Amino acid sequence: MPISLTWMHTHPVRLFAIACCLAFCCIGSAQANEEDDDGEEATEAKPEFVYEVDPYYTDVGYNIPLTHRPIPTIATNSEAVILRELIKGSLVPQYMLVEASMYPMPLLGTYLKKHTPDFYKQGNIGNNFNIIDSLTAGFQEPWAVSLFFGNVAKLKRPKEKRKGNNYGYTGYLFSAGTKHIKSNTLVDDEWCELEWKIKGKLEYDDEKLSWSFRFGGKFNRNHDVNNVTYINLHRSNTDLRSKYLTWLENTNFDFRLHFLQHGGKLVRSELIAGKKVPLLGYKFIPTFSTGFIWTSPDEYSGFLKDATANKLTFVIRPSVEF
Repeated sequence: MPISLTWMHTHPVRLFAIACCLAFCCIGSAQANEEDDDGEEATEAKPEFVYEVDPYYTDVGYNIPLTHRPIPTIATNSEAVILRELIKGSLVPQYMLVEASMYPMPLLGTYLKKHTPDFYKQGNIGNNFNIIDSLTAGFQEPWAVSLFFGNVAKLKRPKEKRKGNNYGYTGYLFSAGTKHIKSNTLVDDEWCELEWKIKGKLEYDDEKLSWSFRFGGKFNRNHDVNNVTYINLHRSNTDLRSKYLTWLENTNFDFRLHFLQHGGKLVRSELIAGKKVPLLGYKFIPTFSTGFIWTSPDEYSGFLKDATANKLTFVIRPSVEF
């Protein structure tokens, strides 16, 4: 019997378990040695652990090749060329990533509101602003487990010789979890997300660049959390060669829109942008981001629909990049 959207809505975690079983049945391992266009040995496709640590997004994952092909190399300085090459052939997945992630600052917000309510209330400034809300707002889940199926490519500057690799990914991501965050309160909700995404990360001694584009849908078992379709754009750039007042360098931005799956109404929008301040002689870079999150009362139904007007949350995100 085919899996319907209704079944996905009522059994998101079971669907994720089935996807895991199918994924591991398809795992194959291979070794290959070829040469890329620059005459150097191609990167061998082999399993590896990856991780990322950040106050707002921390994850650990395991990359698994699904074919005998070595990882291809994209040698260019153009972001447009990188995006074009990553999209090519993305319909046939050749790589899998198993990932577990958690969101420390949003988790901290839920903890403080539940276990230290008096301290939480001390963050109130006026009637409609709370500094803890602003520092922890963003993610609507405290944690997630994910499966990514797609392609991976090694990224580098032309003629560059360096140890280590930068990678770009494009493909399909399936995520699931058991909790939802609403106004820094944990809500029981088995949910799953299906999305197509393209992302990349470049790290050099004098420059760092990361970007991602995602489009997908989120399905919730809790009927009071409405199902949505979303689009998300993210870009972050650190360039130690540029002048501090250069507007487009040493910046980051994140833009996200949520639409109801039934009716297509816009119910959530996020826009967060920031500036980085490279410090000569130091290995860390202070970052300050700010923005807003706009939500419609129609983002929720039933008992969770406790508002009658749109809500605007001011976001503050200080951070440090290493």
